[in-house]
Amino acid sequence: MRTSLKIMRFISSLMEDDTQPQKSKVLPALRIFACILCILLCALAKNALFVLIVIAIELLRLSMKKAAVIWQILKPVLTAVLFAVIFLLPSIFLGSPRTITTVTMKVFESVLVLSLMNATMSWKEITDAFRTCHMPQIFVFVLDTTVRFLVVLGRYSHAIGEAVSLRSVGKTNWKTSQTGGILGTTFLKAQQLSQETSEAMACRCFDGEYKSYTSHKFNAFDAAYLLLIPAMAALFFYSEWMIK
Repeated sequence: MRTSLKIMRFISSLMEDDTQPQKSKVLPALRIFACILCILLCALAKNALFVLIVIAIELLRLSMKKAAVIWQILKPVLTAVLFAVIFLLPSIFLGSPRTITTVTMKVFESVLVLSLMNATMSWKEITDAFRTCHMPQIFVFVLDTTVRFLVVLGRYSHAIGEAVSLRSVGKTNWKTSQTGGILGTTFLKAQQLSQETSEAMACRCFDGEYKSYTSHKFNAFDAAYLLLIPAMAALFFYSEWMIK
């Protein structure tokens, strides 16, 4: 029970900063595309130079943020790196010590890029970016509602788990027997939320199309990001085929 509640609480924490989004002057769709391209190029890189340069740039960006934000970003990064080291530790004894270094660096870079993007973008910007990229409306709708329901249900389940723990005194076994009750209550809550959401959408005449009401004009920051994409690709090809 505790493991399930911790997982749901972790999913809930992904949206904690959604009420106070950090405004950025760069188009969200452009930032997501650059992030995905950076992770893809680092995954395909056979030369460690490109991965090291990306890590250095991302750490430079990270150093410009506040201490609390830095720790919030680094927590998932350090966790992912720890798991990668544990899973790849046998490669040292199997004669491939280079594997653990290469994979750990790529895991560190990928999670760091995603964590930085998560800290600088709100969920509204992410859904708007998918809409800008002309993703299917049903995909955006399912993604948006699923994540938000997971957030609400994660907080709800965590509150029930705390209530059960506070009402137990001494060594009692009734807490574990109530796991099914907590899951059943959460399921009923999910059913209630889905019905209320459907009725609210019908009252607001939602036709299944996500519309963007934010106006974003092309600026110098967007131009810098557009120049960053070919520069990143050029650096990747240079490090792969020119440097031996």
